[in-house]
Amino acid sequence: MSQDDDESYEMGPARQEDAGMHNMREEASFLSDANDTFTTGDDSVPDVMLLNFLCARAKAPKDTPESHIEAEESWHPVREWLSSRNAIEVRAAAEQRGESGLTALHFACRHVPPLDVIDVLLSIAADTVRWPDSFGWLPIHYLCASGSSAEVIKALADAYPESKTAVDRRGRTPLHFALGDKPASPDVIFLLSSSGAAKLPDEIGMLPLHYACAFGASEEVLYVLTDAYPEAIQTKDKRDRTPLHFALSNAGRKSVPSAVRLLLSLNREIVNSVDNGPLPLRVLAEYASTIRTEDDKREEKQESVFRCLEHLLNANPEPSADFLTALQSLPVWLSERAVVMPIVQNLLNEKISQRFPTAVLMLDFYVLVMIIVFYFRSVEKSIKLRFNDDPNDDALGLIELLPLYVGGAYFTLREIVQVISLLSLKSLNLYLYDSSNSVNLSLVFLVFFWTIRMNTGTGDRDYFRVAAAVSASIMWLKLLSYLRNMMIDFAVFVGGVFYVVRRLVAFLTALIVILIAFAQMFHTTFQQTPYCLIRPEQDPELTLHETRCEVSQIQSYCNLWDSFLSVYTMLLGEVDESSFADSGVATTLFVLFMFLVVILLANVLIAIVSDSYKVIQDQRAAIVFWTNRLDFVSEMDAIANYLGSPGVSQTKSRPFGKDLWKQITELFEDEVEEGYFSFDFLAYTLLRVVAAVFIIPLWILLGLLTMGWFWPPQIREAVFTSVISKHSSDIEMEDELRKTQVKKLEEEVNGLKYELLQELALDRTQVMQMKSLVAEKKHEIVNEMNEIKRLVAVLFEREMMR
Repeated sequence: MSQDDDESYEMGPARQEDAGMHNMREEASFLSDANDTFTTGDDSVPDVMLLNFLCARAKAPKDTPESHIEAEESWHPVREWLSSRNAIEVRAAAEQRGESGLTALHFACRHVPPLDVIDVLLSIAADTVRWPDSFGWLPIHYLCASGSSAEVIKALADAYPESKTAVDRRGRTPLHFALGDKPASPDVIFLLSSSGAAKLPDEIGMLPLHYACAFGASEEVLYVLTDAYPEAIQTKDKRDRTPLHFALSNAGRKSVPSAVRLLLSLNREIVNSVDNGPLPLRVLAEYASTIRTEDDKREEKQESVFRCLEHLLNANPEPSADFLTALQSLPVWLSERAVVMPIVQNLLNEKISQRFPTAVLMLDFYVLVMIIVFYFRSVEKSIKLRFNDDPNDDALGLIELLPLYVGGAYFTLREIVQVISLLSLKSLNLYLYDSSNSVNLSLVFLVFFWTIRMNTGTGDRDYFRVAAAVSASIMWLKLLSYLRNMMIDFAVFVGGVFYVVRRLVAFLTALIVILIAFAQMFHTTFQQTPYCLIRPEQDPELTLHETRCEVSQIQSYCNLWDSFLSVYTMLLGEVDESSFADSGVATTLFVLFMFLVVILLANVLIAIVSDSYKVIQDQRAAIVFWTNRLDFVSEMDAIANYLGSPGVSQTKSRPFGKDLWKQITELFEDEVEEGYFSFDFLAYTLLRVVAAVFIIPLWILLGLLTMGWFWPPQIREAVFTSVISKHSSDIEMEDELRKTQVKKLEEEVNGLKYELLQELALDRTQVMQMKSLVAEKKHEIVNEMNEIKRLVAVLFEREMMR
């Protein structure tokens, strides 16, 4: 993380300014001091300022070997100047400060300086290591921000140990900067964090661990930071964000999944919302939605995001309403992978079999059936009244229409409560993007519209008859929408229809063009021919049957619209070849049409539809069904959360009737060892008869009347939970079994791999600690040698002064 960094990283909707680096652009202005001050050649720079100029003009190495060579050569003028000046001149130049308080040591530390240059500056002008610039940055801040070597950072840290916990104007320590865009090595992080800097937050409450997660630090670095300050894992900044939030805000980085796994393994509680902070899954969803199709690293980022999602779900998050809406807000490419995960399916099955969702699901069905039945009866009766001879008796009574008013009011209230519930969760966009809600709103509008029309008797009778008939389709569409949430076959059907239509756009367009072309050709062929000119009244000898046939023929191809309808019916198999008997051109067109459209295109259509539907059944059945179920469960949980329903709350008490139902079902499982005429056998038989004839049927009936409220959980689970069914041959079943076994072995291997990685990471941490201790001892010796060198230089200086 450098001060001249003009880029920003995303953290959900927040930019870099929100994440504690918001002063980068402000602070970057003083980095041009050197260029503004030294705009002319070396000759125009005062000798006392020449060291600053040379250090400012040095270059930091980049990733290429050429840049390393160029960077090393850029320090040669600095070395030559230092070697050509005595200690007094060097000290005078090293203590010169620019307008922003920058010294030669500051300038040098900006560009990844070599150790020998730093040793000279520290030995002659040791005090400059303690001098902050106008932004409170010490030279060690610059070193850490520029990604300098561990030896140089340790040299400055040893020269001024208190600098490891020194903070700038925004409360940031060198450790914060060492975890930025140019991360330091784990041993440097260990050196800086061992002083207590890992506990120090910046001005907006971000700890070094927040920075490490935001910039994708390695797993070894995270081990060092969490070991230095374990409480940092659940520490929040002033915007209630934990380090996990920052990691997920950049989930596309390769290192992030391992960071997420590490954080959750150390503290699983952070997978939930900590003290009303943002839900980690929602942060992941916001980042996932930013991945664009044209991104060169799209697949790599998507895979990294999916791994993060796996770690979040495997941490057993609390299945709250906020969690479900966040899961629902995942982009399509991620949601389709999430809903087929066993942990998500188990969660949805558990949710939908609880009392409140079961009651709403059954009540929806009851009310919808009531609306369909009474709508049909009421419309039929209203049509009869409108076509009778009494104009004052066209209206139906309120009592007759009361079921429709009640049904419309129920679905209206349901939509209102759903909207309010999603508003309370700040997820109204889910309602707007859900296409099924448009069907619900259309149903509510049409029920009230036609019920009021029937109640008042207003409207043209022919218009009423046609429009009411068309409106009935919305009610049946709503029933199909309901069934797709209940049965996987209906979900496959609905999903298959949309999938096939999308695949057939080009084909249907071409087919329509061909039908219009043939319709025009047939229409043109029959113009001004006896086929279209003959009229029944012109030939009185025609029989009644012949007259009807002639009229039918006149209506077939004598205008463009009838011609198109005739061609379309020919495609469906209704063919009357006698119409073309008197015209060779028409016969030729007929033969061409039968070959091109009926034989060729119709078979292509069948092949496309069959292939597409097979794809739906084999590959997308689970996705289609469980996506629909997620939508419904999220909707129910949002409503229940708003209403505070006990039916979906996670309680530790035993559900109603669970133990009793278990005891009843066990009656049919236990075997009586005594003979058929023993008392135990007779007693068991009597109890089984009573249970099968009275208790079980009455209990099921009671549940139906109370919309499943008084059903035991076993019945709700049997009725509403779903298992994906796979229709396959014996060979396919064997292949699936092999795949399952291989997958299980892979999971076991991954588990062992994860354990080994943890052990290796701990071992690496211990090795790094030992290396750091050895390095510290080494630097103590180097410092002693530097001190001896400094004393020799002082003695030499005094000798020269004599």
